[in-house]
Amino acid sequence: MNILDRTPPKADHRLPYGNLPMQFGDLWLPASASAAHRSPLLVFLHGGWWKSAYDLGYASFLCAAMKAQGVAVWSLEYRRVGDDGGGWPGTMQDVAAGMDHVVKLAEAFPLDTTRAIAAGHSAGGQLAFWLAGRHHIPHSNVLAEPVPNLALKGVVALAGAVDLRLTIDLGGFFSFSNGGPAVRALLGGSPQDVPERYAAADPGALLPLGVPQILVQGSEDDQIPPALPLRWQQNAQRQGDRVEVKIVPGADHFDVIDPESRAWPVSRDAMLSLLRV
Repeated sequence: MNILDRTPPKADHRLPYGNLPMQFGDLWLPASASAAHRSPLLVFLHGGWWKSAYDLGYASFLCAAMKAQGVAVWSLEYRRVGDDGGGWPGTMQDVAAGMDHVVKLAEAFPLDTTRAIAAGHSAGGQLAFWLAGRHHIPHSNVLAEPVPNLALKGVVALAGAVDLRLTIDLGGFFSFSNGGPAVRALLGGSPQDVPERYAAADPGALLPLGVPQILVQGSEDDQIPPALPLRWQQNAQRQGDRVEVKIVPGADHFDVIDPESRAWPVSRDAMLSLLRV
């Protein structure tokens, strides 16, 4: 059964990080977590082309599977296109606030903030990689604040739209039709229309990220061109970043996030490897 059609498991806690309805996250805690044994942390961003029609529910399967591996997961919800205040700049502001809330979470729950990574699926890949690069945002831009208060050990993209300009350009070339319109809806225009927004929200404009990156991609993905992670790797490595790309033969857009798929061990091991660095 498709992951979108299955009943998702429930998190241990649903907690707000702000005052608005979409400013909350699901926290998953391993049974082994305690004051004496703080758990490494995965901050996870769901996808759905940044649209309000898609929420964090389907990511719960990944969260539960990582919890079983001894990893705490903070799965963020955020305002999306179609929500009041979603898109530019609210979507990125929510994700930044949710990430920065980890410091407060660690005061109440046994989280090891020295071992934290971010990962995202599809559009969530852009948000995860943006979190790693937001310290490069020009100070005059509305997204420059707040200053990040948590250092990441690395970032993982699962079929991630990690570079907004490449998502537009490669989407048109390879006939992947969703990306271009979705990116323009997120930022309110094309790179030519609103260049200052792309300069602040596009991870490709924030290189080098300065942390290890792993991009997991299915060869049969019909939403993200398999060429995208390879182009990202070239661009990021040229600027000094450490990047791995793992192409999973036969895997589609959702296999890389589905613990019941044959692609799952690749995604799981990518996240675990950065938490063990």
